[in-house]
Amino acid sequence: MDILRKSKSLRNIANEKVLLILLNVFINLLIMILVTYIHVIPFDEWVFPFALLVLFQFLFNVITVAILERTFLSLTILFMIFSYITHLGISIIFGFNINVDLPWNPLLSITENTFKDASSYSIYCHAFLTFGMCLILFKRKKYEFSYDVIKIKDQLHVVRSIGTILILIGIFPMLYIDINKVLLYINGNYLDTYNVGTYGFIGIIANFTQIGAIMLLIGNKDNKKVNLILFIIVIYQVIFMLTGNRGRPTMYLITILFIYLKIIKRMGLKQMIIIFVLVYLSGFALTFIGQIRMLSINNISVLGEMASNSFKEYSLFNILAEFGGSIITLGHSIDIFQVTKDYQYGTNYLAGLFTVIPNIGGILDSIIPKTVYVNNWPNHIKVFLGGSYLGEVFYSFGKFGYIFVGFIGMFIALISNKIQKCILKQEYVSLSIYLILVPSLLWWTRAYFVDGVREFIWVSTMIWVLNRLVKKKSRYSG
Repeated sequence: MDILRKSKSLRNIANEKVLLILLNVFINLLIMILVTYIHVIPFDEWVFPFALLVLFQFLFNVITVAILERTFLSLTILFMIFSYITHLGISIIFGFNINVDLPWNPLLSITENTFKDASSYSIYCHAFLTFGMCLILFKRKKYEFSYDVIKIKDQLHVVRSIGTILILIGIFPMLYIDINKVLLYINGNYLDTYNVGTYGFIGIIANFTQIGAIMLLIGNKDNKKVNLILFIIVIYQVIFMLTGNRGRPTMYLITILFIYLKIIKRMGLKQMIIIFVLVYLSGFALTFIGQIRMLSINNISVLGEMASNSFKEYSLFNILAEFGGSIITLGHSIDIFQVTKDYQYGTNYLAGLFTVIPNIGGILDSIIPKTVYVNNWPNHIKVFLGGSYLGEVFYSFGKFGYIFVGFIGMFIALISNKIQKCILKQEYVSLSIYLILVPSLLWWTRAYFVDGVREFIWVSTMIWVLNRLVKKKSRYSG
């Protein structure tokens, strides 16, 4: 009888999931129809109903994915949030007439019609992104929490050891690059930090330190020193962010927070309040750094006065204004490639995979330009212009690229599933490998596919090799 009841319960859960996904498909289809219907009305009349549709789609899609994944703290939710902020955040500001300064007003770079085209395309993409996630999350297995104490202790020992080795390998290249960037910033501004001239595999080796720090944090999750490690990581990243380089450090710190709440300190009411305060203050810090990073400020009192005035005027909507500029890149992508028809049909992603190979003798010179599509645009367009994964999709597949975004959603959900499995089964070495992808995937929302490929392949390979070597001296060999 217990087996029959369990089987019936599983069938009911499966049926509920199917109904939820079908409801999500229906609602998103309805939203896409409404977006198409209102597209023809004048811009000033269009912004408000479009913003309402964006807000409703965002809330409904996040809730759908959270129900299927049974958590609001996951890679899928984080990716979706950043994707909406970077591509549809400005639509919310315009639609609800929110009084906030725009660091980059899209309408100074693209026309109102292009803004509407790019925003509508984003709506379609997020519908398919969610559908792709749902397809994977529907079949998600239920994993039991591991209680094998000996195995867990050995896992933590291995993770600590690998993390220490990675830090020792990468710390000097990392310090060389970061200190030079700080010096360049002090003597100039944010853009001067790109003149360090150290890229390629030296940069990859430097990144060993970041994943090494994550592994050290995980390996010491039951030790008192975990708070010291966390403090050092946060302080270092914050200091580096003061040079104006906010993107990757922000995504890295979000990954650290994700690990802390998932593994070290489970979320409660106290943690939720602390997180809200941290998000508010971090949002202010990010927007303030964005305001001053192009300035050369040598007077501390002037800097303090600017910070005080900015804090008084700050709201969380500043985050939408600060990071919503990716809609400009998508708009230019639509304008340019609809005219040139120079679609890549996926070859740009394949080219990105080939960059794993060192460019010795310039063997990759012919394919590298495919991987960063913005670099092929006229100089007057690409100045101060960041990336956009949706702009990259349009570059590859054109106006029907939103179908391909469904596969991106499936990939994000697959990695999210793997992370959750590793956490529950306490497979911390495998978890560390998947965590390499988290900051790269979150940053991909306003960057390029190629950015995280080499780092993942080379760092994960190093972890695999070190794991084999360290485990030979460990009690656990499973």
